Amino acid sequence: MTDLLADPQAGPTGRSPSGVRDFALLQTAAMCGTVATRCVEIALAWWVLAETGNDALLGALLALAIGADVLSRGTLAWLGDRFAPRTVVLCCFVGSALASGLLTWLAFSGLYQLWAVVLGIALLGVSLGVREPLLMSMIRSMVRTSSVASAVRIRSTVMSFSSFAGPIAAGALIGPLGHAAVLGTACTVVAVSALMVVLLPTPADEHRTGQQPQRGLAAWASGTRDGFRSIRRVPPEWRLAMLTMVVNFALYPVFAVIVPVLVAQRYPDETWVLSIVESAFAVGLFVGSATLVGLSDRLFGRRRTVLAGFGVLGAGFVGTGLVAMAVGFGDALVFTAASALLLALSGVGLCMITTNTGTVRLLATPSSHRNRMVATSSFLSGIVMPLGSLSSGFISRTASELWALIALGALICGCALVAARDRVLTTFLDLPDEQLDDIYLRKFPNAFGGDPHETATART
Repeated sequence: MTDLLADPQAGPTGRSPSGVRDFALLQTAAMCGTVATRCVEIALAWWVLAETGNDALLGALLALAIGADVLSRGTLAWLGDRFAPRTVVLCCFVGSALASGLLTWLAFSGLYQLWAVVLGIALLGVSLGVREPLLMSMIRSMVRTSSVASAVRIRSTVMSFSSFAGPIAAGALIGPLGHAAVLGTACTVVAVSALMVVLLPTPADEHRTGQQPQRGLAAWASGTRDGFRSIRRVPPEWRLAMLTMVVNFALYPVFAVIVPVLVAQRYPDETWVLSIVESAFAVGLFVGSATLVGLSDRLFGRRRTVLAGFGVLGAGFVGTGLVAMAVGFGDALVFTAASALLLALSGVGLCMITTNTGTVRLLATPSSHRNRMVATSSFLSGIVMPLGSLSSGFISRTASELWALIALGALICGCALVAARDRVLTTFLDLPDEQLDDIYLRKFPNAFGGDPHETATART
């Protein structure tokens, strides 16, 4: 990680006042906070089921958590551009700690209050939705331009590990300790994450200067509108957002609906099959972000890596469906081994897309709108997930889970063809990091409130 340390004399595009120590501290805080949040969600699910036995209520609460996360990315992203990012992240961690603390107190007191659980889940979702894009956009102010790609891969590795470790940690702790103790432990971890953020210095470029910010409803409306306007007026980002919407439309239902139903129908007595198959995708995310994506970038370049990522992601799903067709209701070991390998490759493919497009977004977007661009892109790709679940359920009922898996995989593969023919998108993916620095501001100034003189030329 030492290559991330920026030269203090490097100038505005390369300055990193905090250096590698603070980058590592921020990622550690992010990892601890994410693992703790996942533990809280699982502990709350356990508590709700223990008190009510109502699966429908549990599903509604989890939907609330996802909804609060996704909606806050679209409506509150402006906070990180208008105020000091470190302060916003700290407030998110403190809010999560307070919400977890309230739920912990209720759990230890034996007071099950549905309103408190609903409020806590909503606050945790909002906190996650605001801070996660901001933790990504803060990378740009902490490392030099040439190290942004490495930093994004490191963050992707950290978050892949967090997503994988959260459910494992919660499952290991709930059995011997109970849900109340898990809530208390998670609350402590979030508080430690907040302390780590406190230890970070405030970079000079985080101080917001210029016009007096609007307040109240006007601030919310204008900030939200600016985020959507910016991404709509930057052609490569808008087209990429449309592609990622298609990917998420197909990706979410694969693991939320299709794979669980497929395994439950074919191997109802071997629950370990589902654990291994779904964990394989997380392993692919981790291995891809840690090693394979960087290797592919060096050997083939960013553009080819992204295009191949779409193909590998979709092909893994198609292959899993074809393997299930070939195996039928036969050997569970054969199905598990083949499917785990293919879904791990799909995880690698997703990393090939997200780490590279995330690097371009961080480098090319001006600091005044960086967090809104990151968060709005995440919001747009997330709002289609419920529609994907409904569609996959319809396909599985009218055809089968296998055909649903193959169809969704083929849809993602089609994104590779669309992206390859998009000259605007591929042109920006081909640019080296140094040329990407704030290029959106130069090419599409009217997206950020600037002079539109260059925009017509840039779009041709």
